[in-house]
Amino acid sequence: MKRLFIVMAVVSATVFGFSSCNNEDEVVTLSQGQTENLRIQTEITSAETGLRSTKAALSSFPEGSTLSLFVTNGTLGSNYPQGPYNNVKAEYKSGKWELTPAVKLGDTPATVFAFYPYGAAYTNGTSNMNIYHTNQVDNMYGTNAEGQGDINRDNPNLRLRMKHAKALLQFGIRKMNYPGEGKLTRIEVSNATGKGDLKSGASLNLATGELTYYDSQFSPAFIEDVNGLYTITDTEPTEDKDFQEVMVLPVVKTNSVGSVMIRFFIDGDIYTYNVPYDTKWKQGTKYFYNVTFNGTELVVDDVIITDWTEGTKGEINLY
Repeated sequence: MKRLFIVMAVVSATVFGFSSCNNEDEVVTLSQGQTENLRIQTEITSAETGLRSTKAALSSFPEGSTLSLFVTNGTLGSNYPQGPYNNVKAEYKSGKWELTPAVKLGDTPATVFAFYPYGAAYTNGTSNMNIYHTNQVDNMYGTNAEGQGDINRDNPNLRLRMKHAKALLQFGIRKMNYPGEGKLTRIEVSNATGKGDLKSGASLNLATGELTYYDSQFSPAFIEDVNGLYTITDTEPTEDKDFQEVMVLPVVKTNSVGSVMIRFFIDGDIYTYNVPYDTKWKQGTKYFYNVTFNGTELVVDDVIITDWTEGTKGEINLY
């Protein structure tokens, strides 16, 4: 097995990606007891990462995306007076979100908790909100964005601010003085034998984003294509489509050198990077690695973290 070494420094920034419907504000005089339909817009707290499929990190919602909405009187698990509106399905169609069923707003201010993607089995948002990195889905959670006032029948247009529940590792890989094909077939993030710093399953609190990890689940996170995820060239990738992404559950800290490993499968060989002691991969944070490969070394520098919060820069040498 070949070994991989990395040096990292930290940079941070916050970038926002937007996906919303364009609802015109209406001035309507409502009679006592009359209701108004809730309308939503969404914004994603994220870096400008490329959107390639439902199993890629999202910077905006594509056509057909779905959310689970839980409409409350302010506390997760409580029912809105005109409801209950638990697990309302919101679907993004032709530039706007359509809600099924429609949500009727009265005088009571509504607080909406959202989860991406929609799941038919969810109840009131307080249980069974499970996430796993084995499926490589960019789970998100959110609620009313700040600064928009009370959401009720007089102000029914809601902005939801969505946040990423996982951490993202993103790789831009090039080769230098390497005569081989450079076919990358798998990137895997896993625990070393007998270690458990990287958990693969957790329950998500929609109100706070807090994760409760399942201590019995330690499966690796990986992306793989036996026909080739990417053929490494001698040009440094600059376009999103050429970056490789692996989403992982956040890591509180690594307890020893190599307790968590990143493995690259290139031309039938495996190159392993032992993650340093006390490494933290934070929720909603992107760690971008520039990687240079020459067959004996994999040099990964400029590991950038973004919010997705921007994060680290580093250098990887493969031997």
